[in-house]
Amino acid sequence: MKLSRILLILVTLCPYALAQRQIRTNRAPAASPALQQQGGSSNQLPLRRVVLYSNGVAYFERRGAVNGHAEVDLQFKQSQVDDVLKSLVVLDLGNGSIGAVSYNSSAPPSARLAEIPFSIDAETGTDGVGGLEAILKQLQGTRVSVTTATRTATGSVLTVEERTSKAENKDHPAVTTRAVVIASEGGELIDFDLSEVRSIRLLDEDTRHDISQFTDATASARRRDAKTIAVTSDGTGQRDMLVSYTVASPIWKTTYRVVLDQSGKPFFQGWAIVDNVSDEDWTNVSLTLVSGNPVSFIQPIQQPLYRYRPVVPVPGDLSLEPQVYEAAEGVPGGVAGGVPGGVAGRIGAGSGAGIGQNGPVVAGAPPPPPSPQPHRKFALEEAEAEAPAAKTAISDLVTGEESGVKTAVTGGEVGDLFEYRIDKPITVPRGHSALIPIVQTTLEGERVSIYNESARADRPMGGLRLKNTSALTLEGGSLTVIDGDSYAGEALIERLKPGEERFISYSLDLGTLVKSDLKEDREPVFYVKVVKGVFEAHYYRVQKKVYTLTNQTDKPRTVFVECPVRKGWALTSETARPYETTASFYRFKVELGAHAAAELPVSEKQGLMDTYEVSNLTRSTIELFVSRHYIDDATRASLDRILEIKNQIEGVASQVQQIDSELEEIAADQGRLRENIKALKDTAAAHELIARYVAKAGEQETRIEKLRADKKALVDQRNRLDAQLAQAIKSLELDRKVN
Repeated sequence: MKLSRILLILVTLCPYALAQRQIRTNRAPAASPALQQQGGSSNQLPLRRVVLYSNGVAYFERRGAVNGHAEVDLQFKQSQVDDVLKSLVVLDLGNGSIGAVSYNSSAPPSARLAEIPFSIDAETGTDGVGGLEAILKQLQGTRVSVTTATRTATGSVLTVEERTSKAENKDHPAVTTRAVVIASEGGELIDFDLSEVRSIRLLDEDTRHDISQFTDATASARRRDAKTIAVTSDGTGQRDMLVSYTVASPIWKTTYRVVLDQSGKPFFQGWAIVDNVSDEDWTNVSLTLVSGNPVSFIQPIQQPLYRYRPVVPVPGDLSLEPQVYEAAEGVPGGVAGGVPGGVAGRIGAGSGAGIGQNGPVVAGAPPPPPSPQPHRKFALEEAEAEAPAAKTAISDLVTGEESGVKTAVTGGEVGDLFEYRIDKPITVPRGHSALIPIVQTTLEGERVSIYNESARADRPMGGLRLKNTSALTLEGGSLTVIDGDSYAGEALIERLKPGEERFISYSLDLGTLVKSDLKEDREPVFYVKVVKGVFEAHYYRVQKKVYTLTNQTDKPRTVFVECPVRKGWALTSETARPYETTASFYRFKVELGAHAAAELPVSEKQGLMDTYEVSNLTRSTIELFVSRHYIDDATRASLDRILEIKNQIEGVASQVQQIDSELEEIAADQGRLRENIKALKDTAAAHELIARYVAKAGEQETRIEKLRADKKALVDQRNRLDAQLAQAIKSLELDRKVN
């Protein structure tokens, strides 16, 4: 019953709210007929160009013909408005003049509701309080017309009264009802039981306006993800109008196909993945894909009442299992770092029917004859009977001119960025994604194996050494390798600029076994010096790791071994020169012949030193330095002189300590004498004993004076010796290599 009354009142109030809303929404279109008569234009501009960036933004360009006074409405999500306001460009390419660019308020619904002197919860509480009663309590003093089934009265709302009837018995408990009390213009007080009220009409215009604002604000809170930006332009005749802006967009992604021929030369095919997550179809748009990371951030400039700091997203790197290899620094060192023994190896799934990871890779060649297997004979004969006389490998089909995959992309640099401009218009319906071919070319490369002990200790990864010989910058992405007729694996590749080389790994090399053995040693001291009273003995700690690589196949292999570059460590002279060096690894090239093994010793040294305070050197330490040829005769004489001064200082210190001990004993004895004198009584014997105590104290005072004089002389002597020691240490010079 209460629900039906609330609905009835809302139905009664809705015409006023709708009328207000129609006035606002139809205010601009009201002039449309006149504008059309004067050559007014449509309020839509078609999408002509889309540029997707790899940092998560997209550039949209709309362009179309307009006439006279043009009004263009652009629909955006609330989350996009900040980017649009920050980047919007509006151009009238004829003789028109761009007017105001306006959009509906971005004030939070809570802020708008706070300014309205009316509020109501969305539902009535469990105690029945709310609904019509809550509305009427906020309309105190408002003129209304109340209608029930039997009567209608007009007046001002005074109060809402709560009435509780008396309980007659337990079958008829107390009932609580509510009634609205109004005062008529004639001074009559009239009450209506709310359970009997069918409708209440608001007679005050201000009250209707408040409720209309409240309904608008609550409705906008539900529709707050929708935003309209209106662009106007005044002019005469037909002319072109251009509107462009950037908004957040899914990054465009790349995926590649690498097809290896019989010699291992890679044919590279790249696809771009674009996603249209907007509410509009991309129909025959000019699409450009830009590789790079221009600075982009979110700044909430649409809010009219608040200012926020820019929200700059922190890039997060995705931790991935596939190996990504660093680019080399400078020019590779060549074969000087290699271990001779063979040529490039083969890794892959084979061609034709395939014989697994360790099989030969021969593009287009028939598989080797299988071993006799009677239970499979029928299936093999049937397959051979159905197969054509000559097979064409997938690699040949992909790399051939009749593959059906054609790229129509123009690449070029845009400042520090690189763009792929799609030459033909692209159509991507809303809510759809598309794969667009952007690369179709043959690159330089060779099959290799890459060993990194931290990735896997026993076997290397099979992969490619790839060089970008195209004029395009290849954006980072996933990569699928097809070897002959078979899928060989997948990899990840980082951005590769023209002329750059990079390793990619796509499978585990099960045909190569690697073992390593680590030994550590300390080399003799090679250099000594004295710096500010500190004796330094420099030496090297040496770690030697021997990698033993075994080729378990009948095909030669090329293996690159990555050893980490450690801070403070350097390669020794007995280590072969690395083929190349990256920021984190030395790369050594090892050639393995068929069923051959090779060792790669890698020795590194770390410079360390032992330090000794010269002032703390002992006779045994100096003898050790002499036996190890750390010091020469002159240095030994200087150290002996230092030891002699130290011995003198120790002798003086011992004498001072003896004097201090004697002074402490005298002080304790004098304290005992004073206590004894206090305890004696006034007798002749006591006087005699006191005289003895006083005489002894006098002798002690004389001794104290002499001890203090001796101590002062010793302290002066020690100060002179300390100065001599400091000067001797300061004048000590040593800087020599140890044979």
